[in-house]
This record gives sequence, C-alpha cells and structure tokens, in this order.
Amino acid sequence: MNEETLLYFIAFILGGLFFCWGSIAYSMFYRKRRTSRLELIEATFADIVSRYLYNDPNDPLTLTEIQRSLRNVGIKEGNKNNIQFLIRLMIRTQRTILGSNYYKLKTLYTQIPPYNASFEKINSWNWYRRARGIREIYEMDQSQYLDKIFKFQDHKNIFVRREAQIALVVFLGWESLRFLPYLKRKMSLWQQIKIVEKLYDLYPQPDLKWLRKGYKTEKLFAKKLLMRIIRKYMLHSETDYILEHLGHTDYEVRETAIYCIKSFALSRSKMEKVKEIYNKIANPTQQGQLLKYIAENTEVDLDFYLEHLYGPNDELKLSIAEILWNNGYKEKVQEFYYKQYAANNQLYVE
Repeated sequence: MNEETLLYFIAFILGGLFFCWGSIAYSMFYRKRRTSRLELIEATFADIVSRYLYNDPNDPLTLTEIQRSLRNVGIKEGNKNNIQFLIRLMIRTQRTILGSNYYKLKTLYTQIPPYNASFEKINSWNWYRRARGIREIYEMDQSQYLDKIFKFQDHKNIFVRREAQIALVVFLGWESLRFLPYLKRKMSLWQQIKIVEKLYDLYPQPDLKWLRKGYKTEKLFAKKLLMRIIRKYMLHSETDYILEHLGHTDYEVRETAIYCIKSFALSRSKMEKVKEIYNKIANPTQQGQLLKYIAENTEVDLDFYLEHLYGPNDELKLSIAEILWNNGYKEKVQEFYYKQYAANNQLYVE
C-alpha cells in the first residue's frame, strides 16, 4: 500500500467517524426536541381535559379554544405522529375516568381533531390500519360510528372482524349476542375470552333475553362462547344449555361444556342427567374429567360406580376404584381385584 492510498484510506475512516458522530448528535438533538414536544402535547391535553371536566363559569373553555390549543402544540392534520400520540393519550385517559366525567369526556372526543384520524383508518385497504382504527374508536367509546363498524363484524380478515366484534360488545352490550347466529367465520378461543371479559367489565348485569336469542345459533364457536358467558356470570338458571352440549358430537364443544359445568353445583336431578351423558361420551379422557366432577359434587352412587368399574376402560377403572376406596368401599374394590385375579388365573390354567 503506497502513501497516497494510505491517505485515502485514513480520510475514508475519518469521514465515516464524522458521519457517525454527526448522526449520533442529530439523533440526540432530535430525541430531546421530540421529547419536549410530546411533553408539551401531554401537558396541553391534561389542561384541556381538566378545564373541560371542571369548567369554570367565569372562564368557560370553548371548542375554538380547544382546537387552537391543540394546533399550537403541533396537532395538525398533516402531522400523523403527533396525532397518533394524542390518540394514545385520549385512550389512556378514557380508561381512568368513571362516572359522569366519563360521558363528558366522550363528548369532548367527538369534537377534537384526532378522532378523524381513527375514522379514516377504517376506510384503509390495509387490514392492520383498519383493525387499529376500529380499536381506537371503541377504546374512546365513539358509538356514533357503530353503523360503519357493523359491516366488518364478519370480515374475511381475522383481526378486522375481531376488533369489530369487540366494538359491538362495547357499544351494544348483551344485545350484540343477537348477531351470533348470522356470523359465518370462526371465532378463535382468544376472541371468545376477550368478548366474555369485555362484556363482564362493561355490562356486569346479565340480560337473559339477548343471551337466549343467541341459543338459536348452530355455529360451534358461538355455542362455546355462550357457555363461557354462562360460566363467567354464574347463571345457574342457564346450566341446561351447558348440559345439552356435554354429549355433543364435536370434541371441542364437549371440552368447553365440561370446563364450564365444573363451576356449578347442580341439583340432584341434573346430576343424574350428567351421569346419563357420561355413558354416551366416547372419549375416555373427557369421561375421566366428567367422572371427577361427579365424584366431587355428589354423594357416592354405588350402583353407578360399580357399573363402570366392570367396564372396558382400564384407566377409568383405576379412577373409579380410587373414588370407592377413598369413600369407604374398600371391600368392593378388593372384591373387584380378586375377581380379576381369579379370571386371569383361570385363563392361565386353560
């Protein structure tokens, strides 16, 4: 390497270092400035909310003043980053305020600029933006756009329809269940749990009229959702719906029914029905789950257990023997095993 090449190499290295240092300096300057801007937006929004909720008659806060204050801190139509930051502030604030102030805040949100940004996302061809816009709208409780969201409840994209279905629950509560029979696309387990939790948080008082309208559905995911709602609200009057599905032909529906019925202590007549259903379940694992539930919630029915003790499934035999043994029927268990031993010996001799 000659002297000229070495000088070019050194110059290149120094240029790269200067570029890196310049980038770091610019980044630090930008971040500091950006942080200051966000803090100013947050402080301005906090001031607007506090003055709006506790309006001073001698110094009323007008809509024009609100919009001017937001524009002065950078909330303008072309500045998407600032608008998105304000939307996050709005959602966070909405989650922390209750009572009459909640509804005042809801009115405020219909009037300030960022809301249009969420509404515009609904019209996007991008599924992520559309789903995000729906979520922002229901998080801010902007129910006046329910009709626009309604058409996405059965959208082909799972994320869009998931957010739309949650929005219906937020805006309509129990009445949203009447649309279950008309949904065509599958609802995931996560989605079912999310809907149940959202319904319980926002509408803790059950409305059985709408719940029973949902019973008309033949969709398996809808049946599982309804059973989870019954379990969450501990609706003892609706346990017959769960019992109807204990012996369903679909494995997952049976699994959900078994999971949900475990939360209830049933009457003697209903427990007899559970025992009848137990005989019809073809899956030994699910039979074992139901057997455990029966044992924990009823007195020992000796005839029932002896009938199945001599059944074909060895795993269930062991569970039944354990139940009988722990409940004072050791001689019945011993008699059973003596018979098994004698039968095996006879087979061996032959």
